[in-house]
Amino acid sequence: MAEQVLTVTTAYAREQMARARAEGGSLTKVVKMAFGSGGVDQAGKPLPLEGTEQSLKKELIQKDITSFEFISPATIRYICSLAEAELAGETINELALVDSAGKLTAVRTMSNKTKDADMEFIFEIDDIY
Repeated sequence: MAEQVLTVTTAYAREQMARARAEGGSLTKVVKMAFGSGGVDQAGKPLPLEGTEQSLKKELIQKDITSFEFISPATIRYICSLAEAELAGETINELALVDSAGKLTAVRTMSNKTKDADMEFIFEIDDIY
C-alpha cells in the first residue's frame, strides 16, 4: 500500500500559481504558520488531506514565520518557533502555511506532539515547487 502524503499544497495556492503564470499576476506572500490539534483520527493516525482545506480542523494559534530559507532552487523551508510558554500542555498534530490574505497555502497532518512548558519547539515546513 502506498504511503499517505501528509503535506499538501492547497488548491487555492495551486490556482494562484497557475493564474500568475498565465496572466502575469502576483502571488501572495506566506507570512504565518497555523498550529492545530485536530489532525489525527481516534487511533492517533494522521488524517488524510484533500488539498481543498481552508482551515485547520482545530486551530490553536497562528504565529508569524520566524524565518525561511531556500534549500534548493524550487524548495523553500519555512520555520516557526513556539516559545516555552506558548501552547504549553497542548497536543499539536496539524500545521498550515498562511498567506497575507489569510488563506492556507499548504497543510500538514502529523503524529501527536505534546508541547512541554519548559521547551521551545521549532517547526519546519518545506514548500516544494
